[in-house]
Amino acid sequence: MSRIALSNTGDWKLQYDEQDVRGFRALDAEGAEVGVVDTMVVNTDERRVDAIVLREGTEYPASEVSIGDGVVYLTSLTSDHDDYDTVTVYDDYGHVVERETVEDGDVDAHVGAFREHYASTYGGDAYDDLDPAYRYGYETAYADDYRNRGYVDAEDDLRTGYGSRHPDRDYDADRSAIRYGYTRAQHGDG
Repeated sequence: MSRIALSNTGDWKLQYDEQDVRGFRALDAEGAEVGVVDTMVVNTDERRVDAIVLREGTEYPASEVSIGDGVVYLTSLTSDHDDYDTVTVYDDYGHVVERETVEDGDVDAHVGAFREHYASTYGGDAYDDLDPAYRYGYETAYADDYRNRGYVDAEDDLRTGYGSRHPDRDYDADRSAIRYGYTRAQHGDG
């Protein structure tokens, strides 16, 4: 499966212009605003939109998106998120990963969450092997060049940077950890 941001596809086009929801306000199923659509992720192999990504980095599968007049509805999201104690994030396989909203840029304060993600995604007890990937994703999200960039939009640059910083590591093997660290940082206020 080839997933890429619509803006990076070159000549790939949507069937109808009104399917382009970039810039649309995103509402939960009850009509409360939760963000603005930044990126559309397409699966070029299957020639379909796979997901949308909000400006703050949360990705939602296209199967959970309904297009309205200038808005998109996230059909599985309800207003019980009003206090933003939890944020729904989807991993590379479309599985929901829930975690608390991040309030600061101190990566060490989030190692517990990284360990939980590691256990549910990779299994086993070799977390320390992927600690650099989680830290790289988290710390990079705070860099000036990455602020306000969704993961999908930043992935090519993240891949290059990871290869430079950790030449002995395989980005594709560590991708889920990098992505989790990156999107977790984006839900903070700094």
